[in-house]
Amino acid sequence: MMSSVVPPTGTLVIYAFAAAFLLVFVGIPFLVCLRYVHLGNELRIVSRRTRVGSGVAFAACTLVVAVFALLRVLGPFPDSVWFWLAAASFVAGVGMLTIAASNADWYRALGIESDRAGFIHDGPVRVTGDVRPVDDALVGPFSDEPCLAYAASVQERRWIPNSGSSDSTMVPIAVDSDATQFYVDDGSGELLVDPEAADVLPADPADVFVRDVTIEVEGDEHPPAHVVEQFDELEIGTTSRDRSYREAHIQSGDEVTVVGHCESVGHGYASNRVVADAGKSPAFVVATGSLEDVRSSVDMLVRWNAMAGSGLAGVGLFAMIWL
Repeated sequence: MMSSVVPPTGTLVIYAFAAAFLLVFVGIPFLVCLRYVHLGNELRIVSRRTRVGSGVAFAACTLVVAVFALLRVLGPFPDSVWFWLAAASFVAGVGMLTIAASNADWYRALGIESDRAGFIHDGPVRVTGDVRPVDDALVGPFSDEPCLAYAASVQERRWIPNSGSSDSTMVPIAVDSDATQFYVDDGSGELLVDPEAADVLPADPADVFVRDVTIEVEGDEHPPAHVVEQFDELEIGTTSRDRSYREAHIQSGDEVTVVGHCESVGHGYASNRVVADAGKSPAFVVATGSLEDVRSSVDMLVRWNAMAGSGLAGVGLFAMIWL
């Protein structure tokens, strides 16, 4: 039987004091800082852009921690700049592989054979065409224009130094999105789409949708009345700080590519097929732009991150073990 060794009382007191000190002077200020810069909203925006969910992100972090823990068990970390450069390479590589893995379903979805909206079938489908609303369109919260889907964000200037040597930074404080049913018409017929469960994604990963409206409001100015009306919905109030209200949206007539699972619903030729979820297809995606643009964007996003991530993670891990 293994015997346990109890540290002296003095040592326990020192440990308790150190833990309390870190909690009061490091932990609590750190949490206050996170709340101040609204890091939660920032992470939500990053997650939306990269499609990295909390489960995948947690698995990636667990992998990184496990690797460093194993290396630490094998011996102390070398006191070398090259070791930490290798560690940074490994972490960056794992991050890129995580992005590639999170978008693999979108990559596979574009391998589904293209369909014509007028000759659609039940099961996995992929259709590209122009969109029009089923009923009344949505109204963009900041553009005040009719649209079929939108993503809105609010950024506020906070006195936080940034990499540009400025003493202030625009940080996100609120995000919102919505979508309504629409038809996709490719000239051969129409397909009904219910985008409630879909990832609405861009042809260019740097943008949300093709159309973009931004309203810049300085601290001594008042935002337009229709923007103020959205404050309660976004759970924000008035402020004397500079703000940026951004909205990106899809409007009737825009070209989109829809990938998902089609099923028969209702009656009538015009609306007896609907894409409602992923089903047996890899993903349910509504992406703006032509199919060629979407395919090129996804191919670059997934393949580049997979290849670069594999190289960085492999080289970094080998270098850490060798050093």
